[in-house]
Amino acid sequence: MVGFLSVIKELNARFTELMRLNYVSTLLGWDQQVNMPKSEGATMGRSEQIALIEAISHRKLISKKTGELIKKAENQPNLNLIDSAILREAKRKYDKAIKIPIELVTEIAKTASLGHQAWEKSREKSDFSIFQPYLEKMVNLQRKYAERLDIGPTLYDSLTDIYEPEAKSEWISNIFKEIKPKLVKILNKLESSDLNKPNQEILKRKYDPEKQWKLSMEIIKKLDFDFKKGRQDKSVHPFTASVSSMDTRITTRIWEKYLPACLFGSIHECGHALYEMGFMEEIHDTFLADGSSLGIHESQSRLWENIVGRSKEFWNYWYPTLQKYFPENLKNYPEHEFYRSINAVKPSFIRVEADEVTYGLHIILRFEIEKELINNNLRVSELPELWNTKMEELLNIIPPNDAQGVLQDVHWSGGAFGYFPTYTLGNLYASQIYVNALKKNPDLPDDFKNGNFNNLLNYLRENIHQYGRIYRPLDLIKRVTGEELNSNYFIKYLETKFYPIYGI
Repeated sequence: MVGFLSVIKELNARFTELMRLNYVSTLLGWDQQVNMPKSEGATMGRSEQIALIEAISHRKLISKKTGELIKKAENQPNLNLIDSAILREAKRKYDKAIKIPIELVTEIAKTASLGHQAWEKSREKSDFSIFQPYLEKMVNLQRKYAERLDIGPTLYDSLTDIYEPEAKSEWISNIFKEIKPKLVKILNKLESSDLNKPNQEILKRKYDPEKQWKLSMEIIKKLDFDFKKGRQDKSVHPFTASVSSMDTRITTRIWEKYLPACLFGSIHECGHALYEMGFMEEIHDTFLADGSSLGIHESQSRLWENIVGRSKEFWNYWYPTLQKYFPENLKNYPEHEFYRSINAVKPSFIRVEADEVTYGLHIILRFEIEKELINNNLRVSELPELWNTKMEELLNIIPPNDAQGVLQDVHWSGGAFGYFPTYTLGNLYASQIYVNALKKNPDLPDDFKNGNFNNLLNYLRENIHQYGRIYRPLDLIKRVTGEELNSNYFIKYLETKFYPIYGI
């Protein structure tokens, strides 16, 4: 028994060091997007630093000692829940890492750092050609990475598995094929409604950036974002970054003439942060101190942003405060009209600003494109044209420029292929989880009216957050809700919410 405890303790200590190296890399990335000078020299220096950390981490992960500890731990009987999960995740990390040469890890890290700056410039100038060579290099690197992993049956499956463990692209495709016509049907019904459509012009007036910032801080504090364990800053693209088990940072962006960007960006990232802040103490600094998957992580951000943050009850509480911040814009604008405004459904160019109905179509577009891109059936140079073609097919609109089209997302600059499907999976998980939360806490809507968000957070902490990566996503959703992932909950949620808004 002493030997068993020693092996598990040593294995855990080794992977704790790897997690801390990951935190260092994350901190460097956070600083690059929030504080660092935007010069080429600064970016080049940062890319070398990140690459070095990644190389050190990779060497430690694939070392002979790591493999020996995993083999010894596999032979131990009667592992408890946490130790079993640590061993499972350690083996998963190790088995993947030993297939990847250190040179490839380093090259991907450098290209991601340089590619991010190129993407920012390219997006600012709305010129895809600036970003194209960096993306071409990243795509080739990701193909090599996928070839080395060789999870199959396609290269793309090796990448989706990184973000959604054991999720095959065929499984994702089947889910998307199921919901795609249903989303289109809902969209068509809403667009054909005879009722006056929600007017979004109120959201596009000038809203003082500093007041937006103060309001966002007030809202996330009320949602129980712990400022002793985190902070909020500004960046080009909102994101969440944990740089230790007690330090989770989020960012938002502020558009003076579009109020929802900051408002719902902050709530969305706060949802991610609440998850990160809720892990049980026993798994801090381990590889279990992470979301069960990116889909489950997105379920938390989308639940808070949309199911809660865009609900009628949420604004019963917050609208008077919003009016105090922006009296000139909103003093004569009724609360129910504001609720309709933030829930307007209309095809639009930008994914992060898309409504809940069309958002899934934006994700399906990206999934279909990157699957072809990684499986070597599509050239990077063809992306802008294909992007516009699919936008017209799915949403009946064509982006006027690259910034509002193929350049709008940061993900591909960092090599995050296979990431996008997790957004829609997150919506599906969120709806199913929230239905279960309502069964156990029927008064949640009344809580929101009164500015009480603790009962929902406590439910999520008890059922989702505390476990981190102890459970795999499909095991977790079944454990919490009693059934497999079921997209019907999401479709019913959309119909129940949006049909009354549009008089259907």
